[in-house]
Amino acid sequence: MGGLDYFLRLAAVACVAALLGLFIARPSAPDRMAERVTALSNAPGPALATKPCGLNREPLTGPFANIADVISVSPLGGITAPGEVQPAPYIRVNTRKGATVFERRQTDALAPARVDITAIERRLSAAETGKTRTIWTVHFALCEGYTLVYDDLESVSSEILERAGGLASFEEVGGPEHLAKTVQIRVAKGAPVGSGRGFDVAFHDLTAPPATLARPERHATNIYARAGVTRTSPELIKAVTPDVRQARCAIDYMPDALRANWSALLKDQYGMRTAKGADTCRTQLITEPGAAQGVWHTSPAHNGATTKVSAIALGPDTINPEKQIFALHGRVKSLTPELIALGPFEPEQKEKAAKDFMTFAGNDETSLVNTPFNAVVPGPLYCYQGLRANFVGPRMSGVMLMSISDTQGTQTPLLKLEARGDIAQCADLPQPWGFSGAETTFYR
Repeated sequence: MGGLDYFLRLAAVACVAALLGLFIARPSAPDRMAERVTALSNAPGPALATKPCGLNREPLTGPFANIADVISVSPLGGITAPGEVQPAPYIRVNTRKGATVFERRQTDALAPARVDITAIERRLSAAETGKTRTIWTVHFALCEGYTLVYDDLESVSSEILERAGGLASFEEVGGPEHLAKTVQIRVAKGAPVGSGRGFDVAFHDLTAPPATLARPERHATNIYARAGVTRTSPELIKAVTPDVRQARCAIDYMPDALRANWSALLKDQYGMRTAKGADTCRTQLITEPGAAQGVWHTSPAHNGATTKVSAIALGPDTINPEKQIFALHGRVKSLTPELIALGPFEPEQKEKAAKDFMTFAGNDETSLVNTPFNAVVPGPLYCYQGLRANFVGPRMSGVMLMSISDTQGTQTPLLKLEARGDIAQCADLPQPWGFSGAETTFYR
């Protein structure tokens, strides 16, 4: 044993000497080495999810990316693109122009604090170009009560993926196009965890009261819908399915100076329109119980946690809340391309416009014309005029009628929508107002 101790002490001396020589040659090497070891090692000691966050309750102490690469941070609110999981109460980091005006700059997604990676997902998605697109999602634990997700990354760190056991160790979630795995990997603040030409940031405050929903079961985890017929473990499903009711603005959980820098970037995806009004981050759910605002599904069987959602969303624009948006996604059958006003628009533009989102300026809440969605209550029939495809597209030649069934609390309310091309403006609608029989029904 004495000889063994001697050799161990000799090895330790040699190791210290080597580190000292490295420090003399490169004074910053110890810090970088420590950061690298911390970033890529299995989490030492207790998981961060079980550790208190401290008195300041500001768990995000670093940036999401190099701010010089970022042109804007756009609130996603609850109005999502067709087929996306509803809703999306998060923010997106938009990068600046890349090598050409037609592409975005590639940037590293940085750990905004010392974190534990708790799960990693990889999806294969068909892009508009016809090519298969790879999407990575990384889930983090910051400290007790706070979690974070980076979504829509184009790549994940190869070293982190290796530490996770490689892609071959991942489980299928509903099929080979969606793989995931729970892990526990400690990452240092500022360490790159992946990269992309922009990415989504989802923050959850588990200590905050959950948002009130009209149908909370619509947004609950649906293991069968997510896992399909595969035997995905419930633990994995839980790890990759955060509670959207506790989504909060990640920027609000930064120290003052950092928060100011990132709040100044709350604009549209091109950095042209600055977010207006209160709560410019707009990360809480838009669903308004007892009103039209929120998500409505095309089937009573749909669940908000499924990966393929057939739904519409009605709510304020995330940049300018005075603008209201019908995100219809082609679900209203009566809204045909023929109802898009005549003008210098090609037929394919009208076809696209009819399946795009429609916008209008909100009116007096006491009026039945162009009423903001959060003021639309069960019973009356409401009329909308002057609708425009997206923000600058062609106008709709006609009106949109809407009503919510007055169930008196006995059953789930129904939303009905009908586009009318035979009526130029709401004042021309014969009294009493009513549908023609071509309305589409949606379900909470």
